[in-house]
Amino acid sequence: MDQNHAYAWSRTRKGGWVVAQSAILNTTITLSRLRRKGYESMLFYYLKTQPTIQ
Repeated sequence: MDQNHAYAWSRTRKGGWVVAQSAILNTTITLSRLRRKGYESMLFYYLKTQPTIQ
């Protein structure tokens, strides 16, 4: 996505939910990029930290 479109989408007044479902976030913030930055999914965290019954 080019810089002008990214800036335009970032300046919206539509609210967080609309922005979260927008094309810019679906194409620029991907799961692989988040993993590279050190973030992990909630499911992975839950599976890693859940207590086990023995």
